[in-house]
Parts: sequence; C-alpha cells; structure tokens
Amino acid sequence: MLTRFWTGMLLIAVLGAIVLQLAAPGSALVALVAGFVLVVAGTLLVARVSHTPAALPALMATLREMRHTRRTKTEGVLQLSGFLQAATHFRYGKIRPAEDAARQIPDPVLRRGTLLVFDGFQRPQLAIALQRQMAEERELLLRPVDLLRAMAGYAPSLGMFGTLLGLLQMLFGAGGGDVHQMGAAMGFAMITTVYGLVFSNLLLKPLAAQVEQRNRRQLALGLMAVQAVMMLYDRHHPEYIRDVLNNRRVSQAAPQTEPASLHEETSSPVTSPLTTSPGASRRATSASHGPPASRNALTFWKSLARRFDALRAVSRSSPSVW
Repeated sequence: MLTRFWTGMLLIAVLGAIVLQLAAPGSALVALVAGFVLVVAGTLLVARVSHTPAALPALMATLREMRHTRRTKTEGVLQLSGFLQAATHFRYGKIRPAEDAARQIPDPVLRRGTLLVFDGFQRPQLAIALQRQMAEERELLLRPVDLLRAMAGYAPSLGMFGTLLGLLQMLFGAGGGDVHQMGAAMGFAMITTVYGLVFSNLLLKPLAAQVEQRNRRQLALGLMAVQAVMMLYDRHHPEYIRDVLNNRRVSQAAPQTEPASLHEETSSPVTSPLTTSPGASRRATSASHGPPASRNALTFWKSLARRFDALRAVSRSSPSVW
C-alpha cells in the first residue's frame, strides 16, 4: 500500500511538472523547477516501475548503512565481539548462552555459520550452507548497484524527453512571435538535458561505484566469516581466531600439532653433568653397545623425557593452550 502511494506521488509530480511548464510559458523560474522535478521524479518513477517494490527501500537502507559505518569508522571491519563471546561460551559447554550470543552477531554469514556449528552440523553440510548463504548475500549486495546503474541510464533519457518537450513548445509558440516565450521554452529544453547529465554522471554513477567498492569489502568480510566459522568448527581457541582474522602475527597460541622438537628422537647419549663421571660414561657406553632391547628402551625413555620437557616449555610460554 505504501509503495503504491509513493508511485502515485511520483507520477503526479512528473505530470505536474509537464503541465506547469506548458501552462506557464515564459517563466525562467518555472522552467528551472519543472525541469528538475521532471528529471528527478521521472527517474525515480521509472526505477520504481522497472524494479521490484523493495529495490528502492533496499537502496536507501544501503546508503544509510554506508553513512553509519563511515561515521563510526567501522567500514570494512568484521565485528567479532559477539562471535568471540559465543565461542567462549561454546568452549566451556554453555550452549544456551552461546546461542543467545550468536543471535546477536551482526554479520549474517558469521551468525548463521556459528548457529550451524552449535547445532552439530558436519563439515560438508556446513560448507554447503555457508556457500548458499554467501550466494544470497552476494545477490542482495548486487541489487543496489544494478538499480543505481539503471537510474544513471534513465536520467539522461528523461532529460532528452524534457528537451523534446521544450522544443515542441518553442515550435508551437513560434507562430505568435513571442521571443520571450520561445527563449523560456528553449531554456527548459536545455536545462532538462543538463539536469539529466549531472544527475547521471555526477551523482548516480559515482554512488554506484562507491556501493560496488563497499560490496567488495563486504564479500571479503564474508570470506573472513567463513574462515572464522571453520576455525570454530575445528575447536580453535577464540583468541587464536581473533588473532588470525586481525592479521596478527600468531605465535604458538593454539598449536594444533606438537612442535617439531617433540618428534625429534636421537640415539646419542644426552650430555649432562650426570654423564661426566667415568662410571656414568661407562654405563652409557655399555648401554649404547648393549643388547638391542636395552638400546630401544633407553632411546624410548630419553625421547619421553624430551617430550615432557618440550610440553612443559610450551605450557609455560602459552598458558591459553587448549
């Protein structure tokens, strides 16, 4: 109902501008106002008729969001506070608080992926759902750009329509010999062309380029959201996820495998103060030249000691390891 109201208002504005120009020839002010209303209202009317009813409201919402993100300096930044809070609750087994926090995530891809992880979806199903969500978001992001580009083509056409209308008015009034009226009609013909070109090339096309650049940033944020969801599925630490998404240098905050030093095994005797004495040297030599089972046992215990020392060093340097 509201859409029909605005469509009717735009139609009335266009018809009123045409009637005003034809009924009041010779006035420069009328020509300026009527030409502006004809081009602007006519462009919006054609865009409303040629696109879905939700296209213009979606465009207005996109422009408001762009203005808000520029004012708050959050443009191109993935909001991770709600996601990290939900991941922390999920880590400690608090499913209900985790779901409540996940529903407050502003990014739709990150919100849906987090809820799917909490619902127990497997990796293939999760990947398909995220791909479908990304496709839907891409389609929503392309609609304002398509509308702005279409309006950029409609505006010069409406300007040309006003030019033809002014020329017809000038020709019909040429028989009367009123030079003032003919000049005003010619001015209306020219000013509508100027309005159309200015409205298209200086407003709509640059705005479409800005929205397209914003869409690229949003798609990049969507890919980051998919990466965050996959790391949440793999049970990574929330702080590790935040560091990775913020492009920070990640030191062993959440290692998924043991360090390389944990897998190093050597058969040479360990050089320590205990092996400096002759007795210890003889025991080490005899152990290294003893039976194969003894040598294997000695190698096993030395490797186990090295692993224990390495794990203790990692736990001291990274207390946030899972």
